[in-house]
Amino acid sequence: MAELPLWPDQVMGGKFVRLLQKQLSELRRRDDSHGNRELFLDDVFVTYLLAFFNPTIRTLRTIEDFSQTQQVQRHLSIQKICRTTLSDFHRLVDPQRLEPILQALREQLSRKEAGLGRAANDLSELLKRTVAVDGTFLEAAAEVAWAVRGSNQHGRENSYIRLDFQVGVTSWAPEMIVVAEPGHSESASAAANVQDGRLYLYDRGFSGFDVINAHYHLQNESWTPRAQFVIRYKPAGGNAPHLADADENPLSEKDLAAGVVSDRRGRFRSSKAARHIVLDVPLREVIIEYQEQDETKTVRLITNLLDVSAEVIAQLYQQRWQIELFFRWLKCFANFNHLISHHRSGVLLSFYVAVIAALLTYLHLGHRPSKYMFVMLEQVACGAATWEEIAPILRERERQRDVERASAAKRRAKKKAES
Repeated sequence: MAELPLWPDQVMGGKFVRLLQKQLSELRRRDDSHGNRELFLDDVFVTYLLAFFNPTIRTLRTIEDFSQTQQVQRHLSIQKICRTTLSDFHRLVDPQRLEPILQALREQLSRKEAGLGRAANDLSELLKRTVAVDGTFLEAAAEVAWAVRGSNQHGRENSYIRLDFQVGVTSWAPEMIVVAEPGHSESASAAANVQDGRLYLYDRGFSGFDVINAHYHLQNESWTPRAQFVIRYKPAGGNAPHLADADENPLSEKDLAAGVVSDRRGRFRSSKAARHIVLDVPLREVIIEYQEQDETKTVRLITNLLDVSAEVIAQLYQQRWQIELFFRWLKCFANFNHLISHHRSGVLLSFYVAVIAALLTYLHLGHRPSKYMFVMLEQVACGAATWEEIAPILRERERQRDVERASAAKRRAKKKAES
């Protein structure tokens, strides 16, 4: 038997595969009942995971070549992953079978967060169950039949697919991934995926009555919150509803320091002729002003959080930025500018692998990705550095940030004691 070739570059990610051996064995055990299969999910998942940490491997052909090397074969049960067989596999695969791996990693992250020993307050308690919601578009090949067609400002026709995500703001762990159907809006996707007990952060694209209604259920002939939300709305007027029967709440010094200029409680009203009817439930409107390049800008937030300060609501909404960072990571480091499958299930499989890789990265480094980390990861993605080279740099950077946080906490405590 001929000796297997070596991949010409150093192969990263093998240790992550070893960490998942228990879950991989379970995947294979379930596949073994299908004796006529030529390709199994555990082998494809391992190859994709290794390819994720080696950014030059992004096509079916390079994946086929990569799968036959010494570095990869030690993790596989087959001699190679043929690109034609893999293409067929994308059409039939059920990516949700990887959910147990995601859940196991989420649980590890929850234990890590619980062990940080941060002081509890209104904001920290809310953040534990807070999820940022948004969708992002990725360019797709023209032959992807279910893609959305559109044109840019130069008249060029493009094809896109939309991925809808729910991301935990403290764990940075995606809790939902949906490859959107053509014509299925972001707000409709969000309304269909509300889970009890969560607190959701939404941008302006979700400012519809259907999204608000999805956070309530009928109990004892009254509408009771099943989840909470903070939604950014346009200023009242036109298609943006006014808050009726509103009462002003007094603002504290902390509220004013957070930029809050108005805090009111009331209800949304809609006419009987309206296509979407909003439930008759108490709501809260928090208006925030901030300066950007010598210009005063306003943010209008609608929420059903009635028992926390306006300052906390303002700080909560700032956490929605976490999902924007997550999308930047997907597009820059995960390198999804080239999709290797034209099937919805194949695209979703790639994103499941990317999310699992993100959680493994978080667990390995010991902290949530930051802007600085994104810059370093982009160096890996373009081949200017390796994962092993940047890991100690990132750990030292986080150690320095911990020292800075501790010093700032001491200064605040001293100032509070003096006052």
